[in-house]
Amino acid sequence: MSVSMIQRPGAGVALAGPVQRSSAALRPLASPVPFTAHRANVSGKRILRQGARAEPSRVVVVRAEKATEDGGVTPGHPYPWEEDFDLLGDKVKEVTDQLLPDLRGCNIWLVGMMGSGKSTVGKMLANTLKYAFFDTDSVIELAHDKKPVSQIFAEEGQDYFRQCESQIIKELSPYRNLVIATGGGAVLKPQNWGYMHLGIVAWLNGDTELLARRVSKDGIEKRPLLAADAPEGADVQAVAKAKLDTLLEDRRKYYENADVVVTLEGYGKDLEGGAPTAAVMYRLLLAINDKVQAKKREQADRMNFTIEGADQLKTMRAVDSPAGGLQLDGSGPQAP
Repeated sequence: MSVSMIQRPGAGVALAGPVQRSSAALRPLASPVPFTAHRANVSGKRILRQGARAEPSRVVVVRAEKATEDGGVTPGHPYPWEEDFDLLGDKVKEVTDQLLPDLRGCNIWLVGMMGSGKSTVGKMLANTLKYAFFDTDSVIELAHDKKPVSQIFAEEGQDYFRQCESQIIKELSPYRNLVIATGGGAVLKPQNWGYMHLGIVAWLNGDTELLARRVSKDGIEKRPLLAADAPEGADVQAVAKAKLDTLLEDRRKYYENADVVVTLEGYGKDLEGGAPTAAVMYRLLLAINDKVQAKKREQADRMNFTIEGADQLKTMRAVDSPAGGLQLDGSGPQAP
């Protein structure tokens, strides 16, 4: 076990969290535990502490979602098990049992627009995989005496915030057994991708109409990039959608660098609010498992080769050249 120290740029605040670090092979953490917020300390002491061991009953986690009101399944639902949470729990366990041995502690980075549910899905995913969970926005807030992101934006500016975000991503990248939810703009810096691609990057992709409904419900005052464009008395959801459309247009080319893409689209009763968290997590597990299994097949194919004419190579010993009678000891005719 080792300790990561993430220094706040330009100050002495640090965050520390003991997790396993691997400089070469992807090795799982022997006893994975969650991390819980402790306290910010300007003297440089840790602001995260190791929490109590999780009790990640995967089926219980998935069944925590509410079932449909009539207990049935929406006709024509492309994923009917998403509305039968007992069945969904079994499917989550099935794919997780297959994935974990091959995942070998590889980090999972969640990217996507604001309102895509990166933190909510990330917490459930971490609990299911017995991983530790980090939210880069929350870590930045803790390192700034629990100031909200909106206040940090207002006081320090967006460039400073992105600098802090990049530093956290850099410091977390060498560790294993982590699910990390990043800020919506983390994809804008190329160096962040270099660190995130040491693990698996998943894009939670939702329609801007859905995202606007979500962020408007939560309150756009928490979203500095939205609050600045919302004059008093304006239709908050319309303002949010217009801004999200612009942001997504600028960021789509970056999000498309993700290893896997997971849709947030809902069906039936979830058409307006998007797929339930458990359903999104299951889609994410499936996408990651497909990616990992494809990588395994690719590696196996590379090992499946033959050397043509191998039976004709009797020896690799050096022999005297028949041309010109030149001997290995240098005797014989010399070149003119």
